[in-house]
Amino acid sequence: MEAHPYLSVVIPAYNEQERLKRFVPGIVKYLQGKGQPFEIIVVNDGSRDSTAQVTRDLSKEFPMLRLIDLNPNRGKGGAVKAGMLDAQGEYVLFTDADQSTPITEVEKLLPKLEREGFGIAIGSRGIPGALVEQPQVWYRALAGRLFGIGTRTLCVRGLYDTQCGFKAMKHEVAQKVFPQVTSNSAIFDMEMLAVATREGYRIAEIAVQWVHDPDTRIPYNLRRAINIWLELFRINRAQKIGWALKAKTR
Repeated sequence: MEAHPYLSVVIPAYNEQERLKRFVPGIVKYLQGKGQPFEIIVVNDGSRDSTAQVTRDLSKEFPMLRLIDLNPNRGKGGAVKAGMLDAQGEYVLFTDADQSTPITEVEKLLPKLEREGFGIAIGSRGIPGALVEQPQVWYRALAGRLFGIGTRTLCVRGLYDTQCGFKAMKHEVAQKVFPQVTSNSAIFDMEMLAVATREGYRIAEIAVQWVHDPDTRIPYNLRRAINIWLELFRINRAQKIGWALKAKTR
């Protein structure tokens, strides 16, 4: 592996042994075809299955793949943070193990970072041009809309989809922003985007392809919904935001 890859791909993984076996070879093949050095970092977040061993086995075939093994479980935010801070690439992408947004969509994000001066580029399911092939069930969609109201009130406004698990940024942005992220939860993105906005980074929101996987590792229920709202308030206090910050999107 190159000392300083062009792109680092961070994949948080909790009980993802099957998805890793299914999707990692395709990610490698695609990135090899681009002709730029890259690395893939799988962050095993205290899995109870063989996620760590599967990653080690895959790394024998794909030496650009490496493992960060967290124990005990930290939560998705903690796993992404560990990977982003360890990444060596000039550009760093985090993406979900289920590839709900396929790796090919990175081609839409990177030009914003390379040539247009944005610090962060985020995949979006909420703007014109997005291709949502299998929508979420109604109650998850409704919860998402209510969550959007909360985020625009308590954290950051000016973005249509803050939770798509496909976001890229310059290496120096990741190193500046993630040490300030305190949330280990699945909504760590909100704090990340709020910190980035306060630091003055421009955020590009890009329409991407997305397919909902019903076999989610983050199931929806009433307790989880309440905890998400409590976490939004905690992030607001932790970052001393007050009224939501306005993202710089131009």
